[in-house]
Amino acid sequence: MKKTNIPIYIMYLWAALVLVACTGDDDAAWPEGGVPLELYAAVEGYSSANAQTRATTENRWEGGEMVRLWIKNSISGSTDEIYTSVDSDGKLITNIDWTSPDEKKFINGVYPLLLNLERFSVQADQRDKGYQDSDCMVAPSLRITVTSPDKTLVFRHVTAKVVVHLKAGNGVTDYELRTATVTFENLTCTGGNINLNNGTAGQVRPGTDHITPNEVTPAAADYVRTVRALLPPQNMSGRKFVKIVIGGKTFYYTPAAGEANFFSGKMYEYRLTVTSEGIENIDMEEGGGTWQPVE
Repeated sequence: MKKTNIPIYIMYLWAALVLVACTGDDDAAWPEGGVPLELYAAVEGYSSANAQTRATTENRWEGGEMVRLWIKNSISGSTDEIYTSVDSDGKLITNIDWTSPDEKKFINGVYPLLLNLERFSVQADQRDKGYQDSDCMVAPSLRITVTSPDKTLVFRHVTAKVVVHLKAGNGVTDYELRTATVTFENLTCTGGNINLNNGTAGQVRPGTDHITPNEVTPAAADYVRTVRALLPPQNMSGRKFVKIVIGGKTFYYTPAAGEANFFSGKMYEYRLTVTSEGIENIDMEEGGGTWQPVE
């Protein structure tokens, strides 16, 4: 059988073309009009085990959320401020292009798009959409080139997440606890400065605000109720924090020193037993460096 050298010839030709492209004029090889910038957005702490839940408070994008981006061009020095949406797969749609293969881009992002970086707030009523509307996130600075393998902005929650699990104790029925009024008291709903470099917010002093928390349905296993709220970072140790009005009586949970020092992006869980005499059997957990979905 006669052998052919055509495939080898093609390989040599391809190599020569690559060499010419690499040693030639870069601008001539760059596509006219530039290359579109493709970006993705992720929420820190994403958990695939919670795939059925699509909300940023559970570390997922539902799709259609609007974010604000600042994109700085290293060659021109100019910064574009754009408003764009995130699809359910995390893709960000932009009309920004790469203008040169040597260009670097420095990108920051915030959610929601009208987030005030110097004075953000959470909702006092978080029973329904107020909980989701209280979620504030920042994507720390991302530095990329056109050839960077990963062009993903990682958004971090700047609020703290507080979860309280309640069970009925001596002298209290499950029904009474289900119909009790639960609020978070003596705190501040307005946060301080947000640091775009690391995606955190500084702590503020507790105040006189109160929050009606969001109800988790169903409650955690072995508990009558689970409630949650998003708070600006602050230290609630030694202050009357969880207020429960039940059977004509009012009880408070006052965290001990070090049990309620809240920081950006962390989750804190409390397990409380409510009796006819007050609150007892308190257990507190800090949920690590990032939020986790409440099961």
